[in-house]
Amino acid sequence: MRLKLLFLLAAVLLPLGQLCYAAQLITPEEALESQTEPELLLMQSAAPDPLAPVITLADLSALDKPLKNPFSMEIFFKSQAGVGLDLSSFKALYGTFKIDITERLLKEATKTLAGLKVANVEVPSGRHKILLRINDSQGRMAEKELSFMVE
Repeated sequence: MRLKLLFLLAAVLLPLGQLCYAAQLITPEEALESQTEPELLLMQSAAPDPLAPVITLADLSALDKPLKNPFSMEIFFKSQAGVGLDLSSFKALYGTFKIDITERLLKEATKTLAGLKVANVEVPSGRHKILLRINDSQGRMAEKELSFMVE
């Protein structure tokens, strides 16, 4: 009987706890590794395709000042020349070593008509870089690096 009551109580309280839940997008270990790793020298890459999709943020200037946990972000994708987007090609890569955090981000994101909205996420304090990638249906790739600081 006590076990049934415990499960019933957990079933009622769990949804209430989820209301104030902030998803951890990046682990403290990943953040530390990214902040202590040396900057790699990158070879000059080819110029981006002018017909590739465009990735923008709702408020890019918000990244100019330190963010406070939890925070929200809205990402917009726009295809060009009347070509569709390949949403299955979306990637989110963290830090210099480009740790794939796509699944974590998509788990917390809401798809919108124009892109993704991520709300109530947390990352450890410090500097962070996330590289966003998406292709259009023609295979042209867009990349946008987000650099930000969290208090």
